[in-house]
Amino acid sequence: MVDQKVRSQLREVVGRLQQMQSVLAVAITSLREQSADIDVDVANLLQYAVADGLHRQVDRLQAVIRRLPPAPAGRRRRSRG
Repeated sequence: MVDQKVRSQLREVVGRLQQMQSVLAVAITSLREQSADIDVDVANLLQYAVADGLHRQVDRLQAVIRRLPPAPAGRRRRSRG
């Protein structure tokens, strides 16, 4: 049986990574909208080198969480969005 603490820690990691995704998305959008050549290049680099990889890792962690055995009925917690 998977310890509830492990499940909780994995969810916390996913939450922090999703926060990072949001910050990164704002930075990328801001750089692209400034329309300076170097800003667009930096935005593209962030998108391909960081954002895409971060998204894949979040997806992988969420898949791991989904494959964990269910928590005992009395200890289940509602998952966040």
